[in-house]
Formats: sequence, structure tokens, C-alpha cells
Amino acid sequence: MSDLREKISTLAERAGREFDGSAYGQSVCRLHKQGQVSNRLKYCEGRDFVARKILKIVQKGQAAEQIRRVLDELEQKNEGIKHSLILTSSDWQSYADGALSM
Repeated sequence: MSDLREKISTLAERAGREFDGSAYGQSVCRLHKQGQVSNRLKYCEGRDFVARKILKIVQKGQAAEQIRRVLDELEQKNEGIKHSLILTSSDWQSYADGALSM
């Protein structure tokens, strides 16, 4: 499990750096308030969320079956966003793309 934890930790660190970099040193809240949210930011945000979620459950030492269940739930949720008739904005679609890519 330590190899998995190390791999997930590396992915989470990378996703976090990419998310921070896509905000160009500004807070995400500020970018939202200014209407300057980019598809790249939302994509990176989706990846960062999933990576952190996975890292958290791996660090808790949960069994592979539990990890698989969380991953399946995240995949279903984001596939739902991709095929939603309501959540069609490019922000939501980019977020879901990022989450699914992770």
C-alpha cells in the first residue's frame, strides 16, 4: 500500500501545483467574483479535487474495495455532469473533464 500511497501523493502534489498555477497566483474566490474563471482553471480544479479525495482515503488506510467504491462514485458523478441537460456550462464540463482525467 505504501507504493500506492506514494503514487497518489505524487499525483495529488502535481494536481495541486497545476491548479495553483492555473489561478496565476490569485485566489479562486477572487477569480470567480471577477468573472475570470477559465476552462483550464476548472479542469485543474476537478483534477485537484479527485486527487485530494483519493489521497485522503488512501492515507486513512482504507481497503482497496473502499477506494474502488469512491472512485466509481466520483466517475459516475462526473459522467453525470458530462451528460447533464442542466450543467452544460463550459465551467462544469471542464471540471468534469479534469475529474475524469484523474
